[in-house]
Amino acid sequence: MSLYFLTFLLLAAGTLLTWFCPRYERQAYWACWGVMTACLCFRFGQGTDYVTYHAIYETIPAVIDLSKGYICGFYPEIGWRLISALFKTAHAPFWVFAAALGLAEMLLIHRFLSKLVPAKTAGLFLLYPMLYLTYMVSGLRQGLAVCVFLGVAVPFYVEKRWVRYVLCVLIAASFHQAGYTWLVLLPVCYFPMKLMTAFIGLAAAGGLIVRINAVRWFFMNHFPSYHLWELLFEGKVSYFALAERVVSALVLYLLYLWYRKENGEVPEKTELLFKAYLCGVCFYLLLGGSSYYASRFCAIFKVLEGAVLLLLLQKERWVPRTAAVFFFGLTCLMGYKNLDAMIQESFCYDGAVVKVWNFPYVSVFNQERIQDYFSYEKRLGELYEDNIGDQQLWMLEE
Repeated sequence: MSLYFLTFLLLAAGTLLTWFCPRYERQAYWACWGVMTACLCFRFGQGTDYVTYHAIYETIPAVIDLSKGYICGFYPEIGWRLISALFKTAHAPFWVFAAALGLAEMLLIHRFLSKLVPAKTAGLFLLYPMLYLTYMVSGLRQGLAVCVFLGVAVPFYVEKRWVRYVLCVLIAASFHQAGYTWLVLLPVCYFPMKLMTAFIGLAAAGGLIVRINAVRWFFMNHFPSYHLWELLFEGKVSYFALAERVVSALVLYLLYLWYRKENGEVPEKTELLFKAYLCGVCFYLLLGGSSYYASRFCAIFKVLEGAVLLLLLQKERWVPRTAAVFFFGLTCLMGYKNLDAMIQESFCYDGAVVKVWNFPYVSVFNQERIQDYFSYEKRLGELYEDNIGDQQLWMLEE
């Protein structure tokens, strides 16, 4: 059976165990965290973008030459180039770099859960489909950026230590520029919940308005760019993803209203995290015409969904119990869906034969096994040539 699927089942079982038997929380959490970390760190060639990032890693020189414009103007972002150069200086192969990256990410997630989430095992489970599978296993740069945000920036956000928060966000954005969007939380922190609700309505209206052809051409004529063209004209709506975002946000919002009615007020920490989460809902509704861009800018806030849920839960009441059942079922569905997507979106696995339950796990200890599915070195060489042609900075090596 697939190690990824077994890890998912372990997380689901651990979540149920700690819900009914909280005394086993510590043991279940560390077992789940250890398996997730090992699965992430020791994989080889797996994840939709693994070989792509390997090719990028090979194009990055170990020498930092500021006179060649190393700081800006080249892809990928400076933070990613610097940590890549650091490992290349030590002559580390890419799989060592990926393993160290995975360990650092899991430690950052542990810090986030330890500081802000009351049920850490359930927190890991809720993060598995969106963060772990989609970004930590596949989208390496954005995965690192999100983990830095969760583990370092979010604690400063809830403490309103803004200078440290901004510095952490800038560091995260140096790995993936989508991270600059987190700066919006500085004013959002002080907005009342009624205003956040109004923003959701405005975002939904704006998302519909920009689908009007005349409006799209207005933006293109005044702000021409590649990304704007892709967003307005090439993007496709994912109705499943849109429904999942809207329904999960609605359930969480109703739970928030119930909690406030029952308890008189919501703790400031919980409300701050909920406002940040709602920013992601706004971005998805506004950019929903392109599921690619909507997901990119929604996901970096949606990772807070599980924390908000667990902070609002009161197990002895039927309303939060119903919400817990809903999100447990939703996470099971999305986990299965994202595991299947990791297979279907890969060019090297036969989707008719390879399924979620038998998806092979290739580790760094048997790297040659990847050749059973595709020619890794050939694909790496092709991507290297594509990257070297686009990144004049890396021509230094010639």
